[in-house]
Amino acid sequence: MIPMKLQNAKVVDVIERYIQTPEFKTKIRADKTRDQYRYQLRKLCDLQLEGVPVKDIKMPDLTVAKCQHIYWQLVESVGDGKGIRFANYTLQIVTRVWNVLMKYDLLEKNPWCFVERGKPAPRNTIWNTEDFTTFLNTAFGMPKWRNIGLLVRINVELGQRIEDIRLSEWENYNLADGLYTREVILKTNERIAGIPMSDSLVQMLKEQKEVYDFQNWVVPNPITLEPYSEHNISRTFRKIMVAAKLPSRLQLRDIRRTVLTDLANHGATDTEIMAYSGHKSRESLMPYVCINTEQARNAANKRQFSMEESNEWQQFKRSLMTTEELLNEIEFKDE
Repeated sequence: MIPMKLQNAKVVDVIERYIQTPEFKTKIRADKTRDQYRYQLRKLCDLQLEGVPVKDIKMPDLTVAKCQHIYWQLVESVGDGKGIRFANYTLQIVTRVWNVLMKYDLLEKNPWCFVERGKPAPRNTIWNTEDFTTFLNTAFGMPKWRNIGLLVRINVELGQRIEDIRLSEWENYNLADGLYTREVILKTNERIAGIPMSDSLVQMLKEQKEVYDFQNWVVPNPITLEPYSEHNISRTFRKIMVAAKLPSRLQLRDIRRTVLTDLANHGATDTEIMAYSGHKSRESLMPYVCINTEQARNAANKRQFSMEESNEWQQFKRSLMTTEELLNEIEFKDE
């Protein structure tokens, strides 16, 4: 049985009860995340269903069908093609709310679990060379942003997942042969694919290594000397975008799509693109494909990566700190 205090509770009362739980107050550590939860739940409560505010719907009346209608109202409440993403995130939050209260035996069922979600349209945003050049010149113009700039510069050329670049170590970069290496795991086999790097990127990495060779990470946070957190990368990326006056529609995750699209536009085969990107799709083909450096080299040659580097290279060099300057900066920040 549902305890009396929530037996006929309204949606808003259930949400308020959740906000008092340790799952919300302490387990969600970031204030920003808690504020986001409140915002999404408030938007849900502000909707109306058949003339009744959603916040006033009582638990016995909250059926799966009504939850589904509320979901589609959430979709329609947001424009610019972002409705499904917004509704899906709100549904994720409200489902968690009900699950937490079920754990405390305050609710006995969760109708939100059965709501069918829409599928957002895939992103198709592509960066152009001017966007990249503007971003990199801005990032390399400020020493505190230089490592984020280098992370993006690596990704512009190699098209890898940001997570892989963020956590890459010097052993992943063969600067003598100009190859970026990474592990590709296919079923039980572990293989190494080498992706060719341009001379300009190799030179940048050599300069970077002169400063950061005393630790393992290629593009660490210069203050902590640990890999940037995903949050810090995202926050710094947005600051650089604003300073560079670039459109907000461009996102960091779009760079990988841009690179792979460029490879396809230059005639790289699916196999060559997979060798370059590390994708494991096209399962029917994978058992018969030997992923190797030659395929990645063919893809790179077809693309013939180049970028206007007159300002970019000079800005990068000017933003370099010596190892001594870097350590002094870290010591100063720690005081």
